[in-house]
Amino acid sequence: MKKATLTITAVIVIVASAIIGFSFKSPEGQSGYATMNIYENFSIVNSMIVITYPDETTKVVDLGPFKYNAEFLEDNGKTITKTLNMLHNEGYRVLETSSSGKINSNKAMRITTIILEKK
Repeated sequence: MKKATLTITAVIVIVASAIIGFSFKSPEGQSGYATMNIYENFSIVNSMIVITYPDETTKVVDLGPFKYNAEFLEDNGKTITKTLNMLHNEGYRVLETSSSGKINSNKAMRITTIILEKK
């Protein structure tokens, strides 16, 4: 009887451990918030998208300069849309956006922040 009780207890402990272990998500499936910051400078360099994931890893996507030129504006728009679609395909959805800009004589900058959530 004592041996049967120990066997049943061992099985319960193993099953409970397995259930608890599988209930936690892996880092790849980690839920939480991500940010996508879009920095657009009028100068030739430093226009980029910086994505920060829930696990605090980052990804940088280069953009063309922020010029009032159809070619640059179209290319940057395509890159931003492609990046948003990539995040959507990874399971993120947009929660909120904000944007600000600054213009000094011939210098302009726009910063857009997009907050995303992954469930």
